[in-house]
Amino acid sequence: MRLSKHNRNIGLAALFFSTLAVTSPVYAEDIEATEEYVWDTILVTAQRYEKKDLDIGATTDVYTSEQLKNTGARNLQQALAMATGIIYQAKGPGGASLGSMTSKISIRGVEKGTLLLINGTPANLRGLYNLEDMPLENVERIEVVKGGGAILYGSEATGGVVNIIMKKGMPNTVTVGGGNKGQQNYALTTQAGKLGFSYTYDKWGDVGKISSNLATPEMYNVFNGSEKNNITLTYVFDENVDLMYSHNESISRFTYTFGKGYDAKYDYPYSIDDKARYNRKHDNTKDFVQLNVKQGDLKGNLYYNANSLHSTGMDYYSSTGESDKYPQLKDSKEKNRTYGFDLQNIWQTSGSTLLFGATYQNEDYTPEVKESTRYERNNYSLYGQWEVPLQEADTFTLSARKSWTGGAAEDKNYHNFSAQGQFVHKLSADASVYASIGQSYVMPTFGQMYSTGGGMVVGDPNLRPQTGIHYEIGWKKNHNGHKWRAALFNYEIEDNISFSKQSNQYYAVNEDLKNTGIELSADIQGHNGWSYQYGLTYSDPKGRAKSEKPGVKTYWDRNFGRLQLNGGATYQMDKWTASLSANYLAKRVLTPSSAHSFATKPYLLTSLHVNYAVDAVSEINLSIDNVLDRQDNVNHTSSAYYTTPINYMLSYKYKF
Repeated sequence: MRLSKHNRNIGLAALFFSTLAVTSPVYAEDIEATEEYVWDTILVTAQRYEKKDLDIGATTDVYTSEQLKNTGARNLQQALAMATGIIYQAKGPGGASLGSMTSKISIRGVEKGTLLLINGTPANLRGLYNLEDMPLENVERIEVVKGGGAILYGSEATGGVVNIIMKKGMPNTVTVGGGNKGQQNYALTTQAGKLGFSYTYDKWGDVGKISSNLATPEMYNVFNGSEKNNITLTYVFDENVDLMYSHNESISRFTYTFGKGYDAKYDYPYSIDDKARYNRKHDNTKDFVQLNVKQGDLKGNLYYNANSLHSTGMDYYSSTGESDKYPQLKDSKEKNRTYGFDLQNIWQTSGSTLLFGATYQNEDYTPEVKESTRYERNNYSLYGQWEVPLQEADTFTLSARKSWTGGAAEDKNYHNFSAQGQFVHKLSADASVYASIGQSYVMPTFGQMYSTGGGMVVGDPNLRPQTGIHYEIGWKKNHNGHKWRAALFNYEIEDNISFSKQSNQYYAVNEDLKNTGIELSADIQGHNGWSYQYGLTYSDPKGRAKSEKPGVKTYWDRNFGRLQLNGGATYQMDKWTASLSANYLAKRVLTPSSAHSFATKPYLLTSLHVNYAVDAVSEINLSIDNVLDRQDNVNHTSSAYYTTPINYMLSYKYKF
């Protein structure tokens, strides 16, 4: 018997709450008699105020600065590539961007569902967040909340939220590093009174072939190198007011090349001996300013976020096979900018916690500076949350958000109301179960509504906002050096916005997504200096495009992989620390825009990091990426982008 969507939703909800009904009650005296577990981390992201992980009705992960350091990663993209339930996608070494085609992470199979926060402030621009350009030097910790997080943070959080919490005080350090593949890394961080300063420089050399067109393997991308500069300034006025400014400049160079082969589409052979079809230099400049203010239970921030992408290069051959075409200069530049504020207050009344807040964001997009076309709109939201204890062991949290836009071109404005309910039952002081039912939404971005890229990307101003409903039940337990987590999740998303390729153009289309899966993870504090972590995710993410354009797939098709295993081990003894991490994604498919997905081999990401503390002020670090030297495809469409061959970085850090 096939259940309707409505009946399936009711059945899932009944399953969630019936699971809670059979759990045994626990009394206050039992909770107080058990010693508080040291690993019950305090988080702020999940509910916008400090809360213990065991008391939160969602899957959460926290990565401290020390844990991030032990990954050997130099940026956030690399660090999160090994996390449970996160699918890694890259366009080049170190997560390099190929213009507007940036590297990214996908949470629970939602490709464009990650909302990036910096100290609680949304940092996505046009659906992009450029994790590969964010160095780890200034990060205090990262909090990841999985599942639809739109209720408290707004649009784009259909897969989850990644909150980067920055250091307010900088350590005094100098780092110098180098490695193969032309790698260089330099960093300086220092604190002078209330003023903190950080500078990092990261470079890759020419790596060679990094991708291939699966339909025409003779066409491929060559990575010609990248450079990243990042400057961060912090100023702490007092314990209630602080200011942060970050400026990032990144450059990446690619060449798209013809080998010897035959073009079936245009019915001609070509033999041009690996000559460039075109080359591109992508300059990306980003500025982020944030002022945080807190007065008792009232807190808020003002922010400004902008980026500019400038792509230049030469075209040597046309897509129609005209090999004698004269080279043509290509020069395009787009700009994105947001500014706004977020203000919230918390009230404690009779054991309950009430939160209420408001946000405003002005959004500005210029797809091509030389054409002077510019789009702008205002985004408004009101949100609230009520947390109430039902009895000593039970807590219920109800959240809601109303969002709307105004001032958009062609009067393409949208509105949405979403709500979420979460129930947490404490089995003991170190164990809990929870259930969550919530909605999510995503407002169409300017890049999806309007055409960009010189006509390559064709927007659709009639797109509908994406909406979803998310279910989750979970179990958390801390015991004897073990931190266990398990979650069963399901979501159905309507009108997810994607792109379909037709005749060398990409058309914005709505599609439906669905997924059901299970996540298991464990952190283990072992003996004799050893600690371990591992995770398992098994799910079935599927998508179905909805479009009247011919050639667009209108059937359910699986996205990404079904089975993910990740894990790692760390050894610390005396002056030595060594960490080995791996992430394996299997039962995997590639998903072209207008054809059925097809199976591809699993990927296996591996990294090794070794640290030796020479003395109190000096340390040596060795990081090796792709330890097994595999050529894995880390893309999920009809083109293959490969992992960088085995590479290493040796660095020296001095503390002063």
